[in-house]
Amino acid sequence: MKLSSSLSSLRLQCVALVTAFGFLAGTSLQAEDTTVAPPAATPTTPPAQAESQRLISLVLLLGEPRTLDAAAVAHAVSKALGTEVPEDAITAKPPSFVVKTANGQFAINSVGESYFTDSDKLADEVKLPALGGAIREHRAWLSVDWLEKDDKADLRKVYQQVSQIIAQFVRRDTLAIYSPDTDQFHLNDKTLLGHLRSDDPLHDLVPAGLAAAADSKVTIDDDDPKLQAAQAEAKANWPTFIAAFKARAKDQYFGVKGRILEGDKGEYLWLRVTDIDDTLIHGRLDNDPADLKKVVRGADLHIPIAEVDDWLYTTGAGNEDTKGGYTLRVFDEIAQAKP
Repeated sequence: MKLSSSLSSLRLQCVALVTAFGFLAGTSLQAEDTTVAPPAATPTTPPAQAESQRLISLVLLLGEPRTLDAAAVAHAVSKALGTEVPEDAITAKPPSFVVKTANGQFAINSVGESYFTDSDKLADEVKLPALGGAIREHRAWLSVDWLEKDDKADLRKVYQQVSQIIAQFVRRDTLAIYSPDTDQFHLNDKTLLGHLRSDDPLHDLVPAGLAAAADSKVTIDDDDPKLQAAQAEAKANWPTFIAAFKARAKDQYFGVKGRILEGDKGEYLWLRVTDIDDTLIHGRLDNDPADLKKVVRGADLHIPIAEVDDWLYTTGAGNEDTKGGYTLRVFDEIAQAKP
């Protein structure tokens, strides 16, 4: 019997081998500083930051530069937040604008250069062709940054506001969106605006560190020694996952992989975990089935704990940091070896 791992969608299909975060050049505006620092000359990895220093931001990768003025910014923010924001609430030093609202201060930056220090190198590292193309081809970027420093803020609500604002700037020249805080991407497709306007806008943005996937399906024998060793390691460390889930933060991702059956067909798929009881893991299907026809991504499903094949969660210690993903490493080795 052979096991397959669908690599047709980005989320949770390969373990993090590369991360865009080490190549970031974009910087956020602080309320007292309305200038944008230039990109670093060489790729650098930002130092660890305190929670209050996190860059809560969403960035549009654009095919060409945008020119903004205070009136356009005021109109976009007013429409996004459903309340009138006057032009005199905006401090404008193009290409950057600081907006004062009842929900706090936000910065809108529109910069006519690459967001990453080395876009070509990053594009080569990301294996999904469409995403690599967006990274390579973008010539400008537009970001919405949250400027408040509130350790007690509900970041889910903050991201709702940021995403509502940036949705107003999505145009045909938008190639992709990027979250520097969580290291996630999403191509500009027909689903993007729906995700941005949802209650959990980051849910369907793809972790860049998990995006090392090819547009194919990787198949491996279920008696492969490397696969069996990975499965055994995942089961042995299951208590680690349970403990982390019980102590989870709102912005953490938790996923488990198990076999979903449909008639005489079965496929190993990932669930985004929503609850765990004594015997079952409950969650939403978090990748697109390759062979199954009756279940679709987002469906509410459950997997018996005894049948968990693998697990993974983000630690929050760094944008590229994850725990678990044991079998993913095996599938990734195969995917990388494919021509």
